[in-house]
Order: sequence, then C-alpha cells, then structure tokens
Amino acid sequence: MLTDEQKFQNQKNFFSLLTKLGVDLTEFSKYLLEVNYFEAPYTAQFSGNYPGGLCEHALKAYTELGTLCEAYFPGRYKEEDAIKVAIFKDIYRAELYELASKNVKNEQTGNWEAVPYYKTSENRNVYGNISFSSYMVARKFFDFTDEQVEAIINSSGFDGNTVDLFAILKTYPLVGLTKMTDIVLNTLGD
Repeated sequence: MLTDEQKFQNQKNFFSLLTKLGVDLTEFSKYLLEVNYFEAPYTAQFSGNYPGGLCEHALKAYTELGTLCEAYFPGRYKEEDAIKVAIFKDIYRAELYELASKNVKNEQTGNWEAVPYYKTSENRNVYGNISFSSYMVARKFFDFTDEQVEAIINSSGFDGNTVDLFAILKTYPLVGLTKMTDIVLNTLGD
C-alpha cells in the first residue's frame, strides 16, 4: 500500500517525466483525471493491486527500461523512448479495473465483513489486449516512432499472429528490452 504522500510524490514524478517530452499535456491531464489514473491499481490480484499501483509501476518501468537501454544499447535510445514506452505500455489499466466489495467471513469473529477488491470494469473501452488498448489510448495524445509503437503493443507478450518474432526483435530491440523490464520488475515483486 502507498500513503497519500507517496502517491502524491509519484504523481509529481510522473508529470516531471512527461514535461521532458516538450508537448502540451492539457488534454492528456484531463484524461488522467477522468480515469482516476493516480488511484488505479496495476493489477486486480497480483503485485500493484492497491491504489496508486499503476503509476508506481510506470515509474519503476521507466527507471528499469532506461537502465536496460543503456546497458545493452549505449547511446541508441533517448530518454524519450524510455518515458513513452514505460509510461504508456500499461496506460489502459487505468480503465480496466474498478473497486468493488465482497463479503468475507472474519475467522476471528465469525462475522461477515465487506472487503474491498478490484475487479475488471464492465464500463471500459475495449480495443483488444492490454498492450494494444494502451497504444490506442496513448496515440490520442502523443506521437510515437515505429519502434515505440512495437514496444508498447508487444509489451504484454507476443500473440499467435506474430509473423516473425525474431525479425521484430532484431529490427526493434526496444521490444525485447521492454519485455525484459517487466520480467525484472515481476521477479522483484513489483
């Protein structure tokens, strides 16, 4: 769980990164408030399943992706690549989950108590998987290079329609680095 202070600090850090892109953030900021981005969880059941988990994950992904880019391809990628891919690869998750409650029996008291949990929202836009949906949301507000698009769309994995995975990874190494980012963060328990 994050404190209100931690969530506020994450929000400041998030906007600090976005201002480095040098674009007008007015419409995107409205979207973030509309979907309650800074209170959204990263997942419904696993790591990051608490208010503010999505923003926290995006910031960690930015740091890890930047580190991997510099370690494996020094000088090839700019900070903008790490910002755009890490911030936007999961942006759709802000629309994906909603807070609900369920009754759970308290083993100590024997009473049934309402317990909050996250569930998949029925009132969300549907574009396909999380990665493609994230790109569809992000493209309304920002421009992306082909490699950034591939990294965002393929960040959740490759589907059976991927014609040539090795060609994609060879042409766009940022795709593999983005996958490595999530592997590292999931291994660390993010």
